[in-house]
Amino acid sequence: MPIAQTTLKNLIEKSGLVSKADLLLALTTARHLGCSITDVLLGRDLITEQDLGNILAKYYRVKFVDLLSLKIPSKILNLLPEQLAASHGVIAFSRKGNRVLLAMEDPRNLDALEIARKTIGSGIRLIPQVALSRGIKESLKLYKERERDSGEEETVVSPQKLSSPVRTIEQFLEDAIRDESSDVHIEPLSTQVLVRFRIDGVLHDRLTLPKDMHAPLVARIKILSELKLDEHRLPQDGRFPFQTKRGDRVSLRVSVIPTVYGEKVVLRILEDTLTKFTLEELGLLPEDQEIIRRIVDRTHGMFLITGPTGSGKTTTLYTLLGMLNKPGVNIITIEDPVENRVRRVNQIQVNPAVNLTFASGLRSILRQDPDIIMVGEIRDAETAVIAVNSAMTGHLVFSTVHANTSAGAIPRLLDLGTEPFLLASTLNMVVAQRLVRIICPECVQEIPLSPLVQRKLDEADRIVSRSIRRRLKSNYQAPGCPHCSFTGFRGRTGIFELLLVDEDIQDLIVSKAASGVIWKSARNKGSKTMLEDGLVKVVKRITTVEEVLRVIS
Repeated sequence: MPIAQTTLKNLIEKSGLVSKADLLLALTTARHLGCSITDVLLGRDLITEQDLGNILAKYYRVKFVDLLSLKIPSKILNLLPEQLAASHGVIAFSRKGNRVLLAMEDPRNLDALEIARKTIGSGIRLIPQVALSRGIKESLKLYKERERDSGEEETVVSPQKLSSPVRTIEQFLEDAIRDESSDVHIEPLSTQVLVRFRIDGVLHDRLTLPKDMHAPLVARIKILSELKLDEHRLPQDGRFPFQTKRGDRVSLRVSVIPTVYGEKVVLRILEDTLTKFTLEELGLLPEDQEIIRRIVDRTHGMFLITGPTGSGKTTTLYTLLGMLNKPGVNIITIEDPVENRVRRVNQIQVNPAVNLTFASGLRSILRQDPDIIMVGEIRDAETAVIAVNSAMTGHLVFSTVHANTSAGAIPRLLDLGTEPFLLASTLNMVVAQRLVRIICPECVQEIPLSPLVQRKLDEADRIVSRSIRRRLKSNYQAPGCPHCSFTGFRGRTGIFELLLVDEDIQDLIVSKAASGVIWKSARNKGSKTMLEDGLVKVVKRITTVEEVLRVIS
């Protein structure tokens, strides 16, 4: 049985690592959000994973194992089948003679230990150790990675190996979630059905099915998402929940469109309930995290995020809302669509069919006594004017706007009809962002800067400071390994450009200065360009110069 929240709170309080005030607030917030107190403490950097592990180890009277720092041999991992490991949260990570060490979220789970004992065999002594949930989750991914490495995983499925549509969908969704895919594409071809996963922004072929599987698969997905089974000529959108064997819950946004070979389905995988809210996970550098924390602590004003589609704007917005989601505030959002469900946040879905637009919804929100408002996107003059006025009248407003740079968002809002003096007095900060792939830490190699990269950096000299160029002495590459599915990359992180609106910037907004003039003022006070932020992450071995240049261009 997992440790009770009150017991865990008492253990952390007794350790003295978290102040009583922070601990009480974390417990209240955890109840407010419907998550574990450890999610709040770790998410807000109030405690480290190592410290939490040591506290749990003392409570369970076993050792703590940090699975994220281990390389588990395949023969040890496979002592327990994947289904058992996932359903009971137990990983075999080491063997010493007749002793097998098990990492468990709950080392007192006697049922899991008994099943593991029967599975591994007699004569083996099992030594349970406590591990954190994230370590268990990451270790479960090793099963799929090892399958690809050994060639056991097939991308073409024969009719003999097919199960029911229900089982087929469950299996590829399990795989997609384990691989941290953002989307699953089910594409009808002339003679086959192709299933592809989008991982780190890139599509990968994962499964090929016979053509006669297409209709049952689409029908099953339509049933789950409550779509019309007999409609094959028009696009349809829906949603349904899914729970993995491990117990992770996600929400799947469904889009069905007709193509010449049949209906294509795309499933967007979304967290069912958002509990993560750490700026570090977004990829912000420590100094930028401090600036943003200072800004979002204000009680009124406007915070904007810019960037193209797929640059992570919504994720950043949800993270900021998660930081501010406390019992004492009323948060209301209007979105198109609602990407993630956030507990105790009142989320409104735009519906043009009944004239529920961003503008009309925002007017209604103002009559709901909000403290914090999130508008999914400012895309017209009416929404822009209402959002600015809301920020002026004592509300903290978050939104996105399409612009290439942080400074470019200001002329965009002025073009939409916002009064310069109102925008100047309400705008707190603009953040521009892009997503770059993280180079695989298992197979990364240091290489010299190529002449082509040197030339591109020389061309960008005016937007890259000399200090960063001096620090950038090498580049990196990754040939690929099982850890990254032989892609060379695993995961994505953000690169950012922060524009803090101070008195000088306010004067420039009032005078309708060009975006270049506005950015020059911010740059003179230390603001980094997105390219510079990306190159700092190259210096830190997080990504490559080519990857940064690809997304910037």
